[in-house]
Amino acid sequence: MEILKIFLPTLVYVVLLAIQYFLSRTGNKILGLIIPIGLVIGVGYLYVTDKIGLGLVPTIILTCIGLIFLYGQWDSAQKDKAAK
Repeated sequence: MEILKIFLPTLVYVVLLAIQYFLSRTGNKILGLIIPIGLVIGVGYLYVTDKIGLGLVPTIILTCIGLIFLYGQWDSAQKDKAAK
């Protein structure tokens, strides 16, 4: 059970980054906003319902880090699409 606690969040992050990459490769750039908006809404909900055991500033910092990773996937997908 301990292994599941380690690998499940990692698997979720990998899947979300892959979805972000493939949505960003489509012809519509707006589809690349789906996951970042979901991230902000999800983290906001988890913070308001007190499911995240962090304060406001660490929550904002971690959300910004997540958005930077998602932007990196979006940018990479746009460059790969343009190289075609």
